[in-house]
Amino acid sequence: MRKLVLLMLCGLWLGCQSESSEKASRDAGDGDASVEAECVRAEAPTCCLGCEDVLTEPVCTDGKWTCPEGSTDQRQCPSRPGLPACSGASPSHPQQTYTYPGCENADYNCPRLLTVYCALESIRAEHNQCEQDRDCVAAEFDARCTDHGQCPPAMVSVTGRADFETKAAAEVARYCGDPPICAARGSCSVEYFVPRCKQGRCVADWPDAGT
Repeated sequence: MRKLVLLMLCGLWLGCQSESSEKASRDAGDGDASVEAECVRAEAPTCCLGCEDVLTEPVCTDGKWTCPEGSTDQRQCPSRPGLPACSGASPSHPQQTYTYPGCENADYNCPRLLTVYCALESIRAEHNQCEQDRDCVAAEFDARCTDHGQCPPAMVSVTGRADFETKAAAEVARYCGDPPICAARGSCSVEYFVPRCKQGRCVADWPDAGT
């Protein structure tokens, strides 16, 4: 009789254990189902507003990347030669769009920097005629983001100095914008230059270079 009671108690205990295990297993399964699938960062799309250059962060939902409402996946944007998708219908800053008649559109560290250098040298060429050294002088104007005319200084004729400075400052302002997105910073190994007239043009020369 005692053995029978013990066997019944053991059966009840084993049944309870089995039920608890099944419940725990079900609970664990439910928990796993509630965990949101993660997205692979390397597969994230590039999202931009209206195919312009204003970028937005993609959204991960149920393991899939999507672009936020109002933005577009870069792969769905049209692309033109020299203008990648999502880079904007046209560059927005003056430094990126700067042009000058007779000058090539060329960058150098900053957008179109060689273009504005060409422009300023073209203007200087119209104001640097001379016959002798005393006809020449260093122009003074705010070169701002171009750093042009600092080393060496822009040498022009005495009579053309004022007009050059006005036109050069206006061209620099047109290029740099307010504020500029990039600024050139040069270095100079020569501390001092003198104005000289060579072949009818004003140039910057070393003090001991002679005429």
